[in-house]
Amino acid sequence: MMKGWAIIWIVAYHLMGNTKGYLNLDETMATLSKGELKNILEGVLDLLISAGSTGVNVFLVISGFGLTASWWKRHGSQGDYTIHLVDFWQKRVFRIFPLFWVAVVLSLLFYFIEPTFAPFGGEVWSAGIVSALGAVLATVSTLRNFIPDYYYFLNGAWWYIGLSLQLYLVFPFLVAKGLAWGWPKLLFRALLFSLAYRTVCTFLPATDVYRTIALAFFPARLFEFTFGMYLAMAFTLPHSHQKTPGNKLYQSIRALLFNPRFLIVNFCCFGSGLILKWLNQSSVGAIGGIVQEVPITIGLFCGLVCVLQSGCFKLPAAWPLRDVIHSAISETIRKGVGTIGKYSYGIYLTHMNIYLVLWPVGRVLVPSYWMRFLAIALLCFAIGIGFELGYGWLQRRSRLQISS
Repeated sequence: MMKGWAIIWIVAYHLMGNTKGYLNLDETMATLSKGELKNILEGVLDLLISAGSTGVNVFLVISGFGLTASWWKRHGSQGDYTIHLVDFWQKRVFRIFPLFWVAVVLSLLFYFIEPTFAPFGGEVWSAGIVSALGAVLATVSTLRNFIPDYYYFLNGAWWYIGLSLQLYLVFPFLVAKGLAWGWPKLLFRALLFSLAYRTVCTFLPATDVYRTIALAFFPARLFEFTFGMYLAMAFTLPHSHQKTPGNKLYQSIRALLFNPRFLIVNFCCFGSGLILKWLNQSSVGAIGGIVQEVPITIGLFCGLVCVLQSGCFKLPAAWPLRDVIHSAISETIRKGVGTIGKYSYGIYLTHMNIYLVLWPVGRVLVPSYWMRFLAIALLCFAIGIGFELGYGWLQRRSRLQISS
């Protein structure tokens, strides 16, 4: 469900950015200040969706958590702390690359059908076949994360694939340091390393594109990943000193994760990070870009866990069949969001190309912006799920044919 809510937010963020523009805080507040109910509702939606890029933070924490918990379950719990590097990296590569490569091929087909169906590709193709071939090779290898001319080629969301690969590469090193230093020290030192790196990126004289590329390199997002690693070890490692009452870090995070009374703390933490993020859009707030991801990550991730633990909503006690209705709605949300989360990778890989194909059609069929927005977002989820399911079916079929 965490992955489901995160990808829903990310898709909404990208869809609004492509159709309405990536709004800054001044534009959103201008809509709110008009005072009419319609404008207030639209301004609130704009404000909420504009924060959707933070869904990536949730994925980074979950990635660190999942890798560390899996490693501990298979090896660490048996006293074998080694990670067989070739085997580990091979599994990660074969998990992320094949579906990604299929998405690249589909995106190329979309471009040849209609260039506007593949964002940011036109300027590369117009430079000639050598440039286009270089962009394709840089994309399938994820090296485009370091090449300004190819960074957005075909699909601007694919920068995260390269970042994930970088974090997979450094994960064994981080585990070794966590075992040597202790997991709280690993988290603290990763925080300092990320802040130092982001400080350099913020004050180096560089264009926005180069700064964007620098912030897509793993040191900039190391804190979020190691935060997930720390959570995995703090809450799964049996008889750990981290569970002693005197450990303030463990006790504080436990309260943020599981105590509903601390939801307001999570909300304020997340809100302060968003304020720093939006201030960073102006020159006077450049310092916010250094620390913004820390409160965003802690507040958002802990807040989501706390909400999902305590229940997403409450119905008035006077409602007839209150418990039945509550159970039905909760189960529907759980299954729907859970399914979206289960296939979030397929959705992430395809959604940006899908809505470019569907939006012009939707503009004709559905005049209302927000109704069109909802319909196309739902189609992005459905097609992304079908994309991943279809790939899985073909993969199983090929294995059966090889074995027979």
